[in-house]
Amino acid sequence: MEVPAEELHAWMFEIAVMLAVAHVLATLMKRIGLPRVVGYVVAGILLSTAGFEPHPTVTPFATLGVITLLFHAGLEGSLREFFKGLRAAGVIAVGGVVGAILAGLGAAPILGLSLEGAFALGVILSATSVGLTVSTLEEIGKLGTREANAIVGAAVVDDVLGLALLSTLTGLALGKIDILLIPSISILAFVFWITVSVGIGFASRFIYKLSTLIEPREGSVVVAFIILMGLSYIAVNMRLSAILLAYALGLGISSYRYIGRVIESRVSPLVTLFTPLFFVYAGIMLDIEEVAVLGLHSLLTLCVVLLLGFLSKVVGCYIAARLMGFDKQKAMIIGLGMVPRAEVMLVAATLSYEERLIPTDVYLSTLMLVLVTSLLVPPLLKKMYAV
Repeated sequence: MEVPAEELHAWMFEIAVMLAVAHVLATLMKRIGLPRVVGYVVAGILLSTAGFEPHPTVTPFATLGVITLLFHAGLEGSLREFFKGLRAAGVIAVGGVVGAILAGLGAAPILGLSLEGAFALGVILSATSVGLTVSTLEEIGKLGTREANAIVGAAVVDDVLGLALLSTLTGLALGKIDILLIPSISILAFVFWITVSVGIGFASRFIYKLSTLIEPREGSVVVAFIILMGLSYIAVNMRLSAILLAYALGLGISSYRYIGRVIESRVSPLVTLFTPLFFVYAGIMLDIEEVAVLGLHSLLTLCVVLLLGFLSKVVGCYIAARLMGFDKQKAMIIGLGMVPRAEVMLVAATLSYEERLIPTDVYLSTLMLVLVTSLLVPPLLKKMYAV
């Protein structure tokens, strides 16, 4: 059956609406002292409340937004500095994951969860999504700081550990877990990430020479974007977050400062254009009606999941950061920066719910955690830097 033209091309108007509402609210938030990203998320929530349902075509644009954001963050970084702080980032990531697993186990008697359900909740809470944090740090000019590098580095390790933990959930549902899967998958995924970042670093000059054959001025961006999309596709098919290898690519290219600066200046307009769509889309995907029902029937579950969602990362990452030599303020910033949850956590939550490892009220509480962390973390980070 032929699709009506107005329905086929509805995504064009929808993107225009999303960008318009996002920037109006971002301007408003900035005037009252809040980061712009809060305005983007609020825009999505308001559009969702108004019954706005984005066309499926909008989803790839939203995904492109967060991919380009992390690619851009990598270009602003340094591969040498990243590896210099990798030990600290790894300890911080492990601290956050251990804190999340302990939080899940500790919640078992309060929420009436089985041991399997408690472990599943811990896996859900262990997943960090730093797109929101990166956007906030970039806005306030703190993206290149030591603590920012630690947050992004910890997120890389966290994502790799998350892949291994996610792989245990299916086994958990079947009643059999191979503990050896966790370190083996983690090592394989991290080795692949290191190979990409270092390999791109060595290949940067070749990439630049190849790009000049395409077009002297814009060729480097074209080649980088081709590689970016290819690596994102590979990451997704490895069940990693699409943004993971985007950051690796940016870091690798940054090794060759000239081409890094050229591509960074060309990519900035894409970040400005598409990144708001990701956060608006994330806000739209939150079902406010479900959250409202949850608030009436399972307030205790909601409060426990929200509290543990914050404390598991803040406390776990804070302690780890202090052990790695960060002062109290920077350690708290790192803890807060690791709090946001999004797509990876929702995948873990959905899988756990479908396998009946967690009840409905716990599942819906995780949706609320995405909303609350999206709204509270950016202003809290901004306030921490003002102290």
